[in-house]
Amino acid sequence: MCAQDKPYIFDSYSVNEGLSQSTVFDITRDDQGFMWIATRDGINRFDGYTFNEYRYKPSSLYKAGEGRGELVPRGASGNLAVINRFDLKGYKGFSFYKDSHQQLLLVHNNGISIYDKYRNNFRTVLEDTSNVNARERDGDAKFRILGEDAATNTLWVWRPVKGLYVLDNTTYAIRRIILYPSQFTQKDILPTTVIKDGNTIWMNGEQGELLSLNIKNLHLSTYCLPGIGDKPLLRNLNADSIIIVSAGHITIFNKKRNKFSDLIFDMKNEKNEPFIPAVTELDQYGNVWIGGSDGILIYSIARNEILRHIVSFNTFETRSFNNVSYLYRDISDNMWVGTDGDGVKKYSPHKKVFNLYRSPYITHNMVQSVYKHDDGKLYVGLMRDGLNVYEDGGRFLERISNELYPGKFPGNDLGAICRENVDHLWLHFAGMHIGLFNVQTKGFQDLTSKVMALGLPYQHDPFPFLFKRTNGELYFNYGSYLLQFTDTNKGYRVAVVHYFTEEQLTCYFEDFMGNQYVGTKSGLYVKGTADAHWKYVTLPAGTMVKSINKNAHKELLVATNKGLFVMDETNNIKRHYNSYDNPTLINDYMYGVLLDDKDKIWVSHNKGLSQINPLTGEITTFNYEDGLQSNEFNTGAFYKSIDGELFFGGIRGVNGFYPKNFRDNLSNTKVIIRRMEVLDRPYESDTAVSLLKKVELAYNQNTIAIEFVPLEYTNPLKNKVQYKLEGADEDWLQAGTFRMARYTNLHPGSYIFKVRGSNNDDIWSTVPTTLEIVVRIPFWQSLWFRFLLLLLLLGIAYYFSTLYLDYKIRHEKLKLEKEQAVDQERARISSDMHDDLGSGLSTIRLLSEVAKRKIQDTSQTREIERISETAGEMVDKMSEIIWAMSSSNDSLANLIAYMRSFAAEFLEHAHISHQFYIPETIPNIKLSGGTRRNIYLAVKESLHNVVKHAKATEVIVEVKVHKNMTIMIKDNGEGFDQEKVRLFGNGLKNIQKRMMSVGGNADITSNNGTIVFLDIPLN
Repeated sequence: MCAQDKPYIFDSYSVNEGLSQSTVFDITRDDQGFMWIATRDGINRFDGYTFNEYRYKPSSLYKAGEGRGELVPRGASGNLAVINRFDLKGYKGFSFYKDSHQQLLLVHNNGISIYDKYRNNFRTVLEDTSNVNARERDGDAKFRILGEDAATNTLWVWRPVKGLYVLDNTTYAIRRIILYPSQFTQKDILPTTVIKDGNTIWMNGEQGELLSLNIKNLHLSTYCLPGIGDKPLLRNLNADSIIIVSAGHITIFNKKRNKFSDLIFDMKNEKNEPFIPAVTELDQYGNVWIGGSDGILIYSIARNEILRHIVSFNTFETRSFNNVSYLYRDISDNMWVGTDGDGVKKYSPHKKVFNLYRSPYITHNMVQSVYKHDDGKLYVGLMRDGLNVYEDGGRFLERISNELYPGKFPGNDLGAICRENVDHLWLHFAGMHIGLFNVQTKGFQDLTSKVMALGLPYQHDPFPFLFKRTNGELYFNYGSYLLQFTDTNKGYRVAVVHYFTEEQLTCYFEDFMGNQYVGTKSGLYVKGTADAHWKYVTLPAGTMVKSINKNAHKELLVATNKGLFVMDETNNIKRHYNSYDNPTLINDYMYGVLLDDKDKIWVSHNKGLSQINPLTGEITTFNYEDGLQSNEFNTGAFYKSIDGELFFGGIRGVNGFYPKNFRDNLSNTKVIIRRMEVLDRPYESDTAVSLLKKVELAYNQNTIAIEFVPLEYTNPLKNKVQYKLEGADEDWLQAGTFRMARYTNLHPGSYIFKVRGSNNDDIWSTVPTTLEIVVRIPFWQSLWFRFLLLLLLLGIAYYFSTLYLDYKIRHEKLKLEKEQAVDQERARISSDMHDDLGSGLSTIRLLSEVAKRKIQDTSQTREIERISETAGEMVDKMSEIIWAMSSSNDSLANLIAYMRSFAAEFLEHAHISHQFYIPETIPNIKLSGGTRRNIYLAVKESLHNVVKHAKATEVIVEVKVHKNMTIMIKDNGEGFDQEKVRLFGNGLKNIQKRMMSVGGNADITSNNGTIVFLDIPLN
């Protein structure tokens, strides 16, 4: 598609939108993606939504907060705002230059400043407030940066009234000044345009002269080019060529071959004034845009001709204020147009362009019908206001209505327009009024009387339609009737085609095969070429048919109030497009359905226009932000022209467009963080928020708001933004109108804020913008505090453990001393018992034996024998007590040995054989004297029972030691009947009591002998 075939629709930015002033001198884009616009009153940074203003400070007083970043909140308008800066040293003659380090330099009447993007202010690097003469003092441009020389690290600056300055491109110190040659001052001729081309400076001299200055040897050469006028424009095209534009001439000069071509043009405005060029720029097709006193010329280098002259940047104006002062093409191919007095215009080739047809002279543009005629004019029927006529491209031509021309038409609501021939159009008004309109004479032939002559009953007729059949017949409707006009030798004859009982007709369609379709308020009727009658096609209840069409696959497209039905050749529903099944369709109440040249489906509805790709099922919806007349369209207001242009009318005009011109915008969208709030106050930092990589906040600064903006200018209102805070959000969130994310009560921790954007064609950026946000933990949750607290707790624990250990040691010492004292006392008592009682009992036993021998009468010795036996028993019991009391015997091994010795001696005297089993290893366990004595006496009692009652010949004693000590005493005696044991017998009870006193248990069973099982804990 050639550039000249595309419509040029411009967006506008002026003082009303926030621009500081409407006269524009320069436009550029910085490395962050911001647009910069220099005006007569300061410069502006633009992000597609908001203008930030930087101006000269007339006062010498310092004001806190100046130049420190975006300290002023968004304006009350919500979307656009102005933020004053007052940090420029110059106040006029602004122009921009981006150096090899991507730094933005600003030239002004007092020198050169450099933009510090980290602090969002300008710093002066070259200051010169002097003026050579009054011409320089009163002029606009004092300096202009031409370019850099990488070999010498120099920056070349042009001072129009003086010459060339060579600066160090790092320190910006002046290395040298190259003054104009003497012949310049002698002839009072100064260059008006200068460009740097490698090692050559090109400039104009006298008319017809082109000068080149070699910056190495300062050699000046002159070339004679007749087309060069008084104030030409110079621009490098490539390594070989320069384009030179003067009033009436476009010259291409080949620098290497020293040849040129000259195109003469004669462009004049409505005042017969010639076009004066002011600026040039290249577009994406290689064409040169030439801005000047009367709009823009688009010049094709390849064809050496002017393709188009754009004289208006406003659809409604024949010639808008079009004095162009600057042109700039950004990386998305958007052409920015600066004007002298009307702000900035922007042409976006990748923006979906919808031409707008709207009358500026009436109070409404409620469209009911649309038709484009052979002459390229668009005829638009309005509700209650007759007919509007537009020129191709959207310029309003005239309004024809009963208000301006009383009695012109038989009705006011023009519901349908149709071609009859090259000179006539059919017009069908609501309320059954119809006739022919002559496009040449503007006369109207009313044929309503012919319809009335049919004598049809009155019909409610809110949906007029017209359809010209291939056989020349005109089909139209009147309530429930389908009627036709036929052109005969005697004039037009009207007839009834069919009466649809109790129906109200809304639309008619006939395909190339002759199949006919009628839509009504309640359904659809079909009559095939071989059918004699109309057939009713069942649709969901309550379906109103608004429009009918058919695609190349012979599928019927039926637009209804319940979505779009796609029906096959047998009139069965094949697919139903609706907002429930297809959320991107947005709305179901459809008005018109058209097919573009690629068989894609376009439908109008109450939420805009939607394009449906039947192959992929993809649905793209356009709305008011894309340039539509509004989001709401109307019944019957749609039309496709022969050349493929689609028209849809709505409540505020008509949109016309060529779908073939639509191209997806593949430009990447960079999102920057414009502002950040903490606790509802601006976050202050020495570095601009947009360049921060990490933000650290106190634990109580955990409520934040982040404002961001996508820097893609094709159609900013259609840009989308998604964001998420890793650590708080699980998935991406869609940003709202204000493009701000807000988080409250964030827990201490590290978060990553990510934001990404899409352009107007939903092409999303692959690399999101990120900002690390750290909410510091309170000091009492910090590691160092916890470490100190741990040390404190350990110190306290150590202190108390020391006290406890000291107490335990003293307690154990006292206990040990007591035990030692008790052991000593036990030893003393056992020693005294052994020495005193033992010797006394032994003496008694010995004396009783002596007395027994002296008495001859044995009957007199019984008491003496009892004394001797009792003394013996007392000696044995005392021995046991002494054994139990002796601390030297307080061990498990000693107890087992003592029991073994007693059992062997006791059973041997009773002539009973025995076996005594003990463990191979006996643990070193200390037992108290009382415990040893109770265990020993329990065993002794058991053995006494064996000897006295069991009549046993063999006894087995088995000792086992684990966690407990178990002692099993088993004999082979008679046993005993547990039921007949005396209720108050003391032997068995004593065994049980002694085991209970040591925390153990005794189990006695009798079955072919007796088993005594003792279980004693050793803890």
